[in-house]
Amino acid sequence: MAERFFGHVMTISTGRVVPVRLIGEQHVREDLGFIPGFADWIKAIRPEPWMGRATALHKLLDPFEPDAA
Repeated sequence: MAERFFGHVMTISTGRVVPVRLIGEQHVREDLGFIPGFADWIKAIRPEPWMGRATALHKLLDPFEPDAA
């Protein structure tokens, strides 16, 4: 996300060009101690009741289609 806002690189006051991704990764490491992976995000999601009430899309798109069950 930082790359979207700031571009792929930034030029710091010394004139050195630094990749924005490295700045972002360093920031996350300093705050969290590590860079979370996909599994870390999934573990943090708490299921809510509304998440289990999904309707099969084919029933909404074609109400005359017979059920596979």
